[in-house]
Amino acid sequence: MQQELIKKYFEGTATKEERTEVELWYASVQLPLQQGQDQQAVRSRIYAKTKQVIDAEPIVRKFPWLNWRLLSAAAAVLLIAGVVFVIFNSQQKTGRNALLGNALMGHDIAPGGDQAVLTLADGRQISLDTAAEGKLMGSTGLQISKKNGVIVYSPTNANASPGRYNTLSTPKGAQYELVLPDGSHVWLNALSSIRYPEVFSMNQRNVEVKGEAYFEVAHQQTKDKKLRIPFVVQAGAEQIEVLGTHFNVHYYQGDPMRLTTLLEGAVKVSSHGKSVLLSPGQAAGIENGKQEIQKLSDVNTELAVAWKEGEFQFEDASVPEIMNQVARWYDVEIAYQGEIPQEHFSGRVSRTENLSQVIEILKRGGIRFKINERKITVY
Repeated sequence: MQQELIKKYFEGTATKEERTEVELWYASVQLPLQQGQDQQAVRSRIYAKTKQVIDAEPIVRKFPWLNWRLLSAAAAVLLIAGVVFVIFNSQQKTGRNALLGNALMGHDIAPGGDQAVLTLADGRQISLDTAAEGKLMGSTGLQISKKNGVIVYSPTNANASPGRYNTLSTPKGAQYELVLPDGSHVWLNALSSIRYPEVFSMNQRNVEVKGEAYFEVAHQQTKDKKLRIPFVVQAGAEQIEVLGTHFNVHYYQGDPMRLTTLLEGAVKVSSHGKSVLLSPGQAAGIENGKQEIQKLSDVNTELAVAWKEGEFQFEDASVPEIMNQVARWYDVEIAYQGEIPQEHFSGRVSRTENLSQVIEILKRGGIRFKINERKITVY
């Protein structure tokens, strides 16, 4: 970034476009704007950071998404390369809109939210985004309630039948949280589902998952307290036997790899007669179209559960991998014109942003888009 441009910003003579460029660079060096800061305070902080960079020896910094040149006092060119998402706090929406511009607002799409359909054992369906808080259903031995946007199963006696199954499913652009009859918590990502019994049996807890889900499994023992009741997740051909508690299952058919990532405890993943035992920080991966289980060590567990924490987060991700997540969360169709871009990106951005914010950042990484209602063409 040229010193003259920075000087104009400090003096208040920069155009709106020039101010946006300086402020985006400012955000990329990870000095987030604070809500309520006045313009002079922002300029002072930019000045301090700029002087720090200019006074330093010229070095190459990786700030993916950004391709600008930063000139030192000696007019040396410092290329800011790579791929990164600009991070902003969700409470600073007004400031973010000013920084990222308004070029795509005509095509803007809001992010996903809490929405799901609960299908009961008798086939009845309940749309949970419109259902009122409180008891949704009560029967012999079971009560299903919606509490603060979470579905909670509460067995009321031991006479409930474990042979009746319910299914919770999320469409594109949605997520939802569920408390199973044993007290285990499950978070469903977009375009996902979980099938489970209204009441678990006394010796086994089995559920089926499609898409992506994060589990925090409750410890449960047999009546004599001698054995732990197994918890088993079936995801396509993979069977995940839970020996611990916190793990993420990523099983989208359109993604290049199916992953089970362990955060806490232990799980055993089995497929086609083979199995691997995972410790925290490890994952079991199976490439789509293949059967071999790969045991991955030292994985970035934050990456696996970023969706649950309200973020998109990537490490060396391809354009199709990123756009698959965009399609599921914003309920849009993705098409490619010509060759698929070969760039790989790393970084993060909030899932609370409107689509225009995410697209604008991707555009700064050199990717081009054409948007027609809910269809995005990448070229």
